[in-house]
Amino acid sequence: MNNQTVWMLLTAGVLLPAGCGFGAPYKMSGPSLSGQGVEVGIAGVRCYVNREQDPFPDVIDQDQVDVDLRLQVKNNSSQDAEIAEGRIRLAEADLPAVGPATPEHSGVISVPPGETKQVPLKFEPSGVVGCRHGFELELADSVDLAGSPIALSPIKFAATR
Repeated sequence: MNNQTVWMLLTAGVLLPAGCGFGAPYKMSGPSLSGQGVEVGIAGVRCYVNREQDPFPDVIDQDQVDVDLRLQVKNNSSQDAEIAEGRIRLAEADLPAVGPATPEHSGVISVPPGETKQVPLKFEPSGVVGCRHGFELELADSVDLAGSPIALSPIKFAATR
């Protein structure tokens, strides 16, 4: 094997795994900031669809869109922030007739004052057949400070290619 071949293999080994993770070609409206100092943003997006060409598929949920998000929560307030995953909704902006999806898990995550945490969320919005749509992450009353919900605007995002 010559040096050029080795270089190409090493480059491919570094670039290919990087393209399979979170992030990449999504345009976002930016983080949502509350008046109390809590900032919620999307640190990464991964959208995919399992397509089956077999006329007799043996796997359920074929042609179902899966949207995996990494939510980043920065708590610059003086109180613990609690994120209720079950109150977060993912709406499909291009298909208003499709109802918003809830995340697969619905725990409560605590973020102490001055800390930042990332929260993984997985959605399977029904009626959506592709990732080339605009989505809106509805945060509404999903974050509490001292037991009271705080106002957060939705975060919009869409694939750029």
